[in-house]
Amino acid sequence: MHKEMLHKALRVMREAKIVFPKSAEINIYHHCGMERFEQTGAVFINIVNRDYCKSYVVILPGQRYPCHYHKIKTESFYVLYGILNVEADGRVCELREGEMLHIERGMEHSFWSDTGTVFEEISTNYTKNDSFYLNEEIQKTSYAQRRTMIDPEEWKEVRREWKE
Repeated sequence: MHKEMLHKALRVMREAKIVFPKSAEINIYHHCGMERFEQTGAVFINIVNRDYCKSYVVILPGQRYPCHYHKIKTESFYVLYGILNVEADGRVCELREGEMLHIERGMEHSFWSDTGTVFEEISTNYTKNDSFYLNEEIQKTSYAQRRTMIDPEEWKEVRREWKE
């Protein structure tokens, strides 16, 4: 099932004319279970994770990423394709291609797209377990239960299927 979800995300990237990275860490986040991925979750394609981090984030049409905050990380969202809606500290804003929003440490935020979007998340170093979810059910699930990591060989295979 996760391969099907990855293919849906890659369709959005292809539509956006974004080159698939040859090497990256791919994570499918499915906070409410893989069967509800199309409603709640996202695909993160982590390109760099050093003192700084860069990821592509793919949100399918109608998909929402749950409200959370970080104690360590600060991040900026830069929209490459589509429209990204972000609620941050109780304010909703609509970001279009070429627009950016900064999320400070401790700021509660969620995001979604009605049409599908790809954005860059540029941030300080990604630290495992630094996302704190306001939804208690999500928060009490383990990191491993909320995501599926795609191994490098599977990523190569999927890219071959897409002839990239």
